[in-house]
Amino acid sequence: MVCFRRLTYLLFLLFGCAVCAAGEPLGPCDILADGEGEYLYILLHDAGELWRVSADGNAPPETVPLPMKPVRMRWTADRARIAVVGGVPDGKLLLVRVKDGRGANVAPAVEKVFDAGHSPADVASGVREGKDLFYVADRFAGLVREIDGESGAPLRTFDAGREPAAIQITPDGAFLAVGGLLPEDPADVAQTSARVRIIDLASGETAAVPIENGISNLYDLALSPDGRLAVVSATRGNYRTVTSQVEGGWIVDNVIAVIDVRRRKYIETFELDNQYRGAPNPWQLRFSDDGAFLAVALSGSGEVELIPTPRLYELVNYRLTDDIQRTPTREEHLMPFRTRISFGLAGTRSVAMHGDTLWTCAYFDDAVGRARIAIEPEKLAGGDADRGYPRKLKPLRPDEDVPPAPGAPLHWVQLEQLTPAAGVAVDRAFARLAPESAETPVRRGERLFYNALICREHWQSCITCHPDARADALSWDLLNDGTNNPKNTKSLLFSHETPPSMITGVRPDAETAVRAGVIHILFSHLDEEDYCAIDEYLKSLRPVPSPRLRDGNLSESAQRGKRLFESSRTGCADCHHGPYYTDMMIHASPPQDPFEPRTKFDTPTLCEIWRTAPYLSTGHWRTLREALLDGKHGNPDGRLGRLTEEELHDLIEFVLSL
Repeated sequence: MVCFRRLTYLLFLLFGCAVCAAGEPLGPCDILADGEGEYLYILLHDAGELWRVSADGNAPPETVPLPMKPVRMRWTADRARIAVVGGVPDGKLLLVRVKDGRGANVAPAVEKVFDAGHSPADVASGVREGKDLFYVADRFAGLVREIDGESGAPLRTFDAGREPAAIQITPDGAFLAVGGLLPEDPADVAQTSARVRIIDLASGETAAVPIENGISNLYDLALSPDGRLAVVSATRGNYRTVTSQVEGGWIVDNVIAVIDVRRRKYIETFELDNQYRGAPNPWQLRFSDDGAFLAVALSGSGEVELIPTPRLYELVNYRLTDDIQRTPTREEHLMPFRTRISFGLAGTRSVAMHGDTLWTCAYFDDAVGRARIAIEPEKLAGGDADRGYPRKLKPLRPDEDVPPAPGAPLHWVQLEQLTPAAGVAVDRAFARLAPESAETPVRRGERLFYNALICREHWQSCITCHPDARADALSWDLLNDGTNNPKNTKSLLFSHETPPSMITGVRPDAETAVRAGVIHILFSHLDEEDYCAIDEYLKSLRPVPSPRLRDGNLSESAQRGKRLFESSRTGCADCHHGPYYTDMMIHASPPQDPFEPRTKFDTPTLCEIWRTAPYLSTGHWRTLREALLDGKHGNPDGRLGRLTEEELHDLIEFVLSL
């Protein structure tokens, strides 16, 4: 088997790489529609550009080069500019002018460039006392940064918890709602979840709102038009169960959760899945201009799920003492609660709406999908979300799919009309942003890693437990080494370079672990060349520089900690040495779980340990200090307890700088 796998690797790399030079991917990651629905603004992560394109395909795109790889954009308060954030570790906030003072379109151009911290993930725009202000979610620094919109001067910072990934400001400018990507609790407790933080911008007070147990992967947050409700997209991990099947959402549900902003109170979680098929990896959220619909991009299946908000408000009202909105009419009450629109595209991470039209970007296909929704209220009679659902890993390819010439206008290709419910008709189309090119092995592996169509019933993908190919901060019972002994999810960074795999080393290498994961967690099978592609993607991962570094170098405290780390006083380097800070050996260590029969565990890499809390085999310790002192990791004789407080601080500072 090993020889066959190596031969497959060689053939795959040889013939795969021979066709890699056909063109670099664009990577559309975000999309906005202007107030007239005339133009679309498309953010290209891989190309490092912002495009303005005519929505009806009447004009070629206008391109704005950007000085970093962007990740997110929002309209400014005056809707004359677009705020764009991105870049790690030197994050930037860009203001791109697209309209003049009278609201007329102008050639888009970068107007201002501001420093925005280590890793800006999202941005919100507001006005206070006549001054333009911007609020940037600095993901890996765990902060929200307030920035003066005129000078770029930093103003206030707010604690945003763990990995703030989404941010919105209420229409009255009074509150910021901030969604954290990952849970903040120990992984092995009965209640753990990501947080939504509500920041009172007048007082600066922050309230952290826990959501339902198991909520993770909180990729986006949207506010209802009146600013009363914050809705987040997420997955809900059933981590307390043995992962013996995937059917029916046994392992993971895909959900939206609703929070009352002013009360700073979690209200309810609603499933996006149906009984027999998941709505995998919900990503971006958008309310329609009139507030009638909430659209959710389902990244894992190439779909967008449409939710009528009157029905959503009605369900929310059951949990509140006062009304959020008027009572729905009979026709609205009969609207299907979940209507899915499939495009057959991969990586639909973003969505925009104007009137009865929505658009979505497909990150892996360099394409845009469009849906026009027609509703006849008198014919509404429930919904069937499974009509027309995607069954392929590749995009739809009708005969009239003509590759666009570089710089050409959008060429919309019509797809078969969908009737997801009685009284609902959806006209679909898609347009490519660039000619389709052959994928590199790495890009192909990344597509598969993010694609939930390879999972039985489409409930989840590899990123569900490994966001960014790292860890979801939950502890799972994966049947690798018996039952009733859950293990903390490990990051996959350098997994192929540091065998064996899994916390107890039950897989001899990451190649074996990848194949076992698809078979026993996704309950599916792939061709060997697909497994090889996933291997190549994971081997391409590189660590993000720690936010604790100073201009890319260790701080003075971390330099002192490095000397301690390598000294006999701590003995840390006995097991954690070399370029990956691991000896790749199995060592005796006190088990953190009383039901764990094993007493020997794999030595993990310490690279990026600053972003992989909670720690040790069960994920019981939220901080490295707790793991060292209370968990006694590498400290069986109490040697670390003999360090001074300053020395312990320096040691931890070094490790968290790796």
